[in-house]
Amino acid sequence: MMRSVSKLFFVVFLTCNYFPFAKAQTTIDNITCLGNGTMAVYEAKADVIQLFGPPYSAPSAMEIKLDTAIKVVSERENGTAIWKHVLFSDNKKIGEMTDYIVAGIPGFIRQIKNTQPLIFTIQKPAANAWINTQINYAHYGISGAALSKTPAGTFVYSTYPMANEAYHMVITKGNNALKNSGNNWYVKCNAGESSIIVVGGPSYPECITNTSTILNKTPAEWLAETRKWWLDFTARRINFNRQLTTNVPAREKLLQTIDDIAVLIKTQQSTEGAVLAGHNYHMGYVRDQYGVSRGLLRMGYYPEARAILNFYWNVWYRKGVLHNAQGIGMDAFHIHENDNVELSGYLIMQAFDYFKKTNDKAFIKQIFPMLEWAWHSQQKQLIKHMLPFNGDETYVAGDMLPRSALLDGSSEATMLFLTSSDPFLQWIDNSKSWPASDLADARLLVKQVKEHFSENFIENGKLLTNNPRRMEGEVYPGFRHGVCESCRAFGWTQKTENNRYLCPVCFATKTLPKAEPKKYFIPSVTLIPLYINASILTQPQIKFMVDDIVSSYKKTGKLSSGANENTTVGYDYGFFLYSLSKLKDPLQTDIYINMLDVLDKTGAWVEYYQNNMPKGTRYRPWESAINIEAAIDYALNYNIR
Repeated sequence: MMRSVSKLFFVVFLTCNYFPFAKAQTTIDNITCLGNGTMAVYEAKADVIQLFGPPYSAPSAMEIKLDTAIKVVSERENGTAIWKHVLFSDNKKIGEMTDYIVAGIPGFIRQIKNTQPLIFTIQKPAANAWINTQINYAHYGISGAALSKTPAGTFVYSTYPMANEAYHMVITKGNNALKNSGNNWYVKCNAGESSIIVVGGPSYPECITNTSTILNKTPAEWLAETRKWWLDFTARRINFNRQLTTNVPAREKLLQTIDDIAVLIKTQQSTEGAVLAGHNYHMGYVRDQYGVSRGLLRMGYYPEARAILNFYWNVWYRKGVLHNAQGIGMDAFHIHENDNVELSGYLIMQAFDYFKKTNDKAFIKQIFPMLEWAWHSQQKQLIKHMLPFNGDETYVAGDMLPRSALLDGSSEATMLFLTSSDPFLQWIDNSKSWPASDLADARLLVKQVKEHFSENFIENGKLLTNNPRRMEGEVYPGFRHGVCESCRAFGWTQKTENNRYLCPVCFATKTLPKAEPKKYFIPSVTLIPLYINASILTQPQIKFMVDDIVSSYKKTGKLSSGANENTTVGYDYGFFLYSLSKLKDPLQTDIYINMLDVLDKTGAWVEYYQNNMPKGTRYRPWESAINIEAAIDYALNYNIR
């Protein structure tokens, strides 16, 4: 059996409960996801740190922790999300475990073989209730069963509650026992073979039905079915082993990483189509999923890319609007400042990226009303031919651009409007979807924005991130939904007399000075034009801008994403490599190798890096998809230079 070369050799020590979005969290490296679209499990080695679903927008129902004195070596079975954990005590192998989520049903199975006793602690959130149901399943030959109930109203993220209660059944089978002690349950596995099974609902009847379905087959049968499901998925991928020449640098590592990232994305894609933004964010984010869609298309996963767009369409069809993030399988919007921009441009581009690969005219025609909404949403925000920033842009969340600048002109948002307008208006022209006069007006507007782009955003040959002139003489809106500029609380904020935005508490007690206009040059934005194939800038203009980043990298050996030269946004590696490859810059090989070097031990890229060390959210679909697309393009064109 082939196995992943992405092996993890370390011991994980957890010192506090880890539930999604808790205020106090322990930093955990090398997180992985097991998921089948209905249930997701995030693991750190042998510890289950989150288990939730269905749906994917749900709070974690429990953790399952192994005694920290035991050393764990983990590896993923190639082409699948089946993980094998080998256990050691005093440098002696004492057992192994195989973890997977079964194909088609929200059920997690851990098969255990051990030569000395093991103890697992099952911890639950304080609000959850446990019910001992062992007697109900005695005829299945189980050793224990307990039902976990997550009450309705439990927060999924921020202040967004579940509308309905959820249920999860814990089953133990074999040479083990399930015992209760206070709020926690414990599984003691004696020497031999045993299993721990967790089954989801979400409703009580569904949980019971799913539990019976899973118990009607052996873990070995489920493992075989799950392996086949995953290998069928892997077989649909473009065969890069055939396409890549033998002299591509780090060829085997790249091939392995392609497999790692394909599984990373698939485990976090829900049956509704949306892809989780990582273990911290159980919602579907439009911006994040643009990069994910690009990565899926590059690997040949067209149905998965279509499913993301279909998710948006279903939400938009019901609600008539999209926001920064949408609930997956439940109604919720995560609303940030200026949600009508950036993500709306990405949405249109994503649709036509998919169309270019598939020529799926019927689907684009179906979702066209949503794309119209996305275009008009941007149009309405134009002031002085500039769009503002969305408040959840990565470099805003990462404190590279202050929130006081969110209403400034954004070169990135404006580029996205222009770039998305080209295929959008071409579709309208070809399909005669609008009256000729409306199309002419739209094209005139786009032409005017293009004509003013250089004066708005080019300074000394460089691409400005922002232009404070956009709001000169304009009236700021009285309220906005997002982050308080003082305490960083999330929710409604109110404009002060100095045009700063504060939450109700800070508004009543604090004063912030008027923000001084300041221009920023953030490398991520400079690297956007070639990634999105923006036509507003010429190749020589882009080369001049990228050369500045190349010069800085050669001097410092670092890819800096902001004022702190030691901090790098995770996708900047991919953006930089993508630009260097298009410009045929000889530095591209160094960046390609550097990008592969910062992969964590699961084969994933993460949200941020500090001194090339992972920070922020791990096992990230967005950064990983962007970076793998850039790596594939580099490798496929390695001999065409």
